Amino acid sequence: MIVALHSAPKGFFKAGPPYNTDDLLRFVQKAASLGFKAIQIGPLRNFVSIEGERLRRVLDSLNMEINVHVGGIYDAKKFALTEEGYVAAQKQIHYGITLCKEISSTLVSIHPPFFTARNKVNNELLSKARARFLQLLKAEIDFASHSRIKIALESFCYSPFIFGGLHDFAKFVSEFPSEKLGVLLDVGHVYQAGIDLYEAAHVFKHRLLNIHIHDATLEKDYRKATHLPIGKGTINFPDLIDLLREVGYEGWLTLEIRGSEKEIVESKKFLENVICRTP
Repeated sequence: MIVALHSAPKGFFKAGPPYNTDDLLRFVQKAASLGFKAIQIGPLRNFVSIEGERLRRVLDSLNMEINVHVGGIYDAKKFALTEEGYVAAQKQIHYGITLCKEISSTLVSIHPPFFTARNKVNNELLSKARARFLQLLKAEIDFASHSRIKIALESFCYSPFIFGGLHDFAKFVSEFPSEKLGVLLDVGHVYQAGIDLYEAAHVFKHRLLNIHIHDATLEKDYRKATHLPIGKGTINFPDLIDLLREVGYEGWLTLEIRGSEKEIVESKKFLENVICRTP
């Protein structure tokens, strides 16, 4: 397994998004200076148009691997009910696949539509969002597969996303061949939602393409209880690494923590030490 980086250290970007290519290249170079050999770029909504060829040259000079995280559809109601919302989501995913081609990456990940409303979403709207997301994925998976790019769907399988639990999410994913659609298992969110990590890893073991790593607690508010540096939550990471080996996963462990440079480096070293001492 290789420890990759997704989130920039706190305070790294001097202003809020969107960031330009120069900002992105500084982040890539910072990741390399921290000892990372793999990086995930995204969510793409945080960046203006990325100069793919320029980025590829820098990655090659640093000998870094890369993949792309499109992110999510943050207004599922608009996505479900309007052509404007659907087209915007389609363009975002399409751009992620195109960027993968430009930077010689073979994986793009997304996560399911998100309902911003706190109240329970009615079944009709939920079904509409889900049906349109299925339609969108079918089209974009065909586009991606022509360039030998795989899509991974991130494992958000609880409210306010469009899936009602682990097995509902797995049922949706099973609509597609495993060689075309895989799963990005987000360990912190799955754990915080009360879903058993052992069960999740075994349910997805034939589709695991990436892992998002952050510590978490079982507090109800996932925004406060997730994306913690390792050691700030209650996940047993040595057990997690054993579990991933058990299901045959040898891919990326992509750090997605809201932490300082020191906390990122410490989390990286902790994971690498656990990997090295795990038979």
